[in-house]
Amino acid sequence: MRLSRVFPAVAGICLCVSSVQLFAQTHVLREIAFTGAPAYSQAELLAFTGLKPGGSATQQQIEEVAQRLNDTGLFADVNFSGNDKGITYALTPAPASAMRPARFANFVWWQDEEVDRVLKTKVPLYHSDAVPTTGNLRDSIAAALTAMVTDKGLPEASVSSRLGASRAGGPLDRLVFSIDTPPVLIHTLTLAGASAGMEPKLGAVLHDVAGQPWDEVQSYTNISGRVGDVYRNEGYLDIGVADPKHSAPSIGANGVELDVTATLSEGAQYHVVKLDWPGSEFLSTADFNKQAKLKPGDPDSPTALRETLHALTTAYGSKGYIDAKILAPPTIDRTAHQVAYSISVVPGSQYRVSAIHWTGVSDAQANDFETGWSLKPGDVYDNTYPSRFFALKGFFARQGYKFGVMEKRDPRTLTVDLTITLTKGAAASQP
Repeated sequence: MRLSRVFPAVAGICLCVSSVQLFAQTHVLREIAFTGAPAYSQAELLAFTGLKPGGSATQQQIEEVAQRLNDTGLFADVNFSGNDKGITYALTPAPASAMRPARFANFVWWQDEEVDRVLKTKVPLYHSDAVPTTGNLRDSIAAALTAMVTDKGLPEASVSSRLGASRAGGPLDRLVFSIDTPPVLIHTLTLAGASAGMEPKLGAVLHDVAGQPWDEVQSYTNISGRVGDVYRNEGYLDIGVADPKHSAPSIGANGVELDVTATLSEGAQYHVVKLDWPGSEFLSTADFNKQAKLKPGDPDSPTALRETLHALTTAYGSKGYIDAKILAPPTIDRTAHQVAYSISVVPGSQYRVSAIHWTGVSDAQANDFETGWSLKPGDVYDNTYPSRFFALKGFFARQGYKFGVMEKRDPRTLTVDLTITLTKGAAASQP
């Protein structure tokens, strides 16, 4: 941000006076104008400055107003110039990339509209849709919010701001203001409409959510996601979580606490009617079905499906097809409440071993470790081999060694460079 001063023609300024006298010179400001910032009314800007048309101000006061405008972070450039009629402040707005809409994460005593109304009366030049990410305007907003919370009987309250998202997992498109002290926490979660068979399965969600920090956007999204995962893994594909709300806040020993409720609409339970893998040279239909965690007749479950498809990822990865894509699009019959899967694999290219490096051990130890290691440069890469090798060589575990594998693949040469890292901890006891 740049601050420029052009004030050569103000009546009463004489080039022969000292700089101290010039700084203290009083000017009558018949007119005060602002240009270049159409988002702000002349009245707003004038109220911010504290200057009054027809009043007087010293050169120092005029410059201080320009500095305060500059310090807000709202403007990339602030110039002022004067003549015998008054003064004009020429403002260049900060770029859009330096501005964010405000979001209020956990001000649980008020609706956002109420917070917005208060801030408009307490913070000059505050607009909820354009808060600068730099400068001191965001600090003024935080101070006003702190005063609001303090008035609720929380004298140690503190408020901070950070870049955040308008929705869970979204881009950092908001400047999020939140109460840090005391913490605002979820006390209990109550889910109305859960069937008797599902209530026990929701226990972990209820337990985990209690005590978590409250955020008006993130908390409801988290609760809906957690509840939805539980239900979908039991075949309830049409689960709905509606009418989320929280109680009036209460001040407890741990901070500000809320009781949260939501209403569930379970819908029907869907079952798998078909899980069709036609078989391949790497995994037959019979072996696939034998390993499958999800079988026809079971409630549909994304988790069980992922575990089932992992057998294909392993089978293809062990033959060098480490880029293999496993496809299992569902066909959903919402009338019969059934799901069918037709599974296929796009294997991609086959990779071979380029080199093997041993780190964390001496050359002599590396030679010892390589004894019995059969995966050599030029071989088809088997990404299951390192784990199987170290599992079979119980000696390493008994000697307190742990291993890690870093796989660097080169899609141009279709090779894999392996780095095996061995770290020595406390020696494991003999079995």
